[in-house]
Amino acid sequence: MNERLLQVRKRITLGSLVGITWLIKAFSLIVPYRIGVCTGAIFGSCAYYLLPRERKRAIAHLEMAFQDKDRAWIRQTARRCFVHLGKALFETMLMTPRRLSSVVDIRGEENIRTALSRRKGVIYVTGHIGNWELMAHFVGLNFKLSVIAAPIEPKQVNDLIVSLRAAMGVTTVLRTRPGAAKEMIRAFRENRILGLLIDQDTDVESAFVDFMGKPAWTPTAAASMAIKFGAPVIFGHIKRGQGNRHTISIEGPLDLVQTGDTEKDIIANTAMLTKKIEDCIRQDPEQWVWMHRRWRRQP
Repeated sequence: MNERLLQVRKRITLGSLVGITWLIKAFSLIVPYRIGVCTGAIFGSCAYYLLPRERKRAIAHLEMAFQDKDRAWIRQTARRCFVHLGKALFETMLMTPRRLSSVVDIRGEENIRTALSRRKGVIYVTGHIGNWELMAHFVGLNFKLSVIAAPIEPKQVNDLIVSLRAAMGVTTVLRTRPGAAKEMIRAFRENRILGLLIDQDTDVESAFVDFMGKPAWTPTAAASMAIKFGAPVIFGHIKRGQGNRHTISIEGPLDLVQTGDTEKDIIANTAMLTKKIEDCIRQDPEQWVWMHRRWRRQP
């Protein structure tokens, strides 16, 4: 009976998610951009109060990472995180190629061109910082970009996200689908940029490295492929600023640890890349996904 009840709840949750997503998409077609972003802020603020499990998890993670901060700062940052993500959702739905160039700036674009000039493909490492979808859209409109992602449930929501990326020139490689490995290899052969987000605990090849002062199970694919294929690695992140403008910063090509001990080098480089993500989060803690179960596995 309990199992049946869980299945019913899951179907209701997934159905609600589909309905909310399409409602937001329909809303985005009829409202001006600024009003849509403001609505996203309200949506995120409401989610903070209506999703107690996610709110408590975000607060607990912030308390762990920022032990020197008081309770008021922790709660305020958690709420701002939800508001930021609400804005990001609506921004992504509302975005068009013409609008993108008016709200996003880039620093270090020449570093992408330098990496591409090596003709070995490029590994673009980032995390769930700022509005990472807008960063992919901007890069995809200016360069050949493929991003590795896990399929999202329900399928209707996944298809919508993939189509939004495709409209901006971004190819999505769903890592659990047949042929995903061949698509990744093809990206290097075609001198494409391959984007990877390595700041979540997922069921992929990973290793424990330090993150915010605690060991975290971290995907190693970026470091592994860089060593295997000799592809240059760049690090990029996007930051929300005043007036909801966004700035992308690109660093690299990075100097990797390459001692000849492949296993140790993969872990060392994964730790180095993770530290870069951490530094960005500490600068703007409200722009990261604190409700994610980042430390669910223990070493």
